[in-house]
Amino acid sequence: MEKFIELAKKRGSCRNFTDKPVDKELLLSCVEAASMAPSACNSQPWKFTIVMDAAKRKELAGLAQDAGFNQWAEKAQAFIVVSEDAHPNVMPAVAERYGEKRFAEGDVGMAEAYLLLQADELGLGTCVIGTFVDAKVKRLLGISEGDTVRAVIAVGYPAEPPRPKKRRSVEEISRII
Repeated sequence: MEKFIELAKKRGSCRNFTDKPVDKELLLSCVEAASMAPSACNSQPWKFTIVMDAAKRKELAGLAQDAGFNQWAEKAQAFIVVSEDAHPNVMPAVAERYGEKRFAEGDVGMAEAYLLLQADELGLGTCVIGTFVDAKVKRLLGISEGDTVRAVIAVGYPAEPPRPKKRRSVEEISRII
């Protein structure tokens, strides 16, 4: 327990990367960790596109700078794009009662968290980017039209340690009844 909480406390968003390339095996390890996340009905509604090619990285960094945000994205040595399956495979009774996508977005979010923590454990810095136009990212990377791009995660070796976290206290965000 102590090891996990320390990792969670240490992990922070990185917006300044070195020029050192990230090994494909490390990126695959991050995806493997993400694949271990829980999901409703074991639907595993996530897909991961690893972007290492320099030209594609540059184009994706440009798309991540939508509306002038994320100018630092060009320094990322890789991206992992997380998308949600158009038709998660949940039990028919669950789909009928709650809809097939009711749980998918939360499931994908849990997979992203596992990915981020594994990256940190491997000495990699990450930053989740949400400012992009879904259709443009799908077109660039050949992601299925029906799927939804949930996050573009910049990955690389941190050029500096993350900023200290500022979090509300456990007492402030919880209640016991």
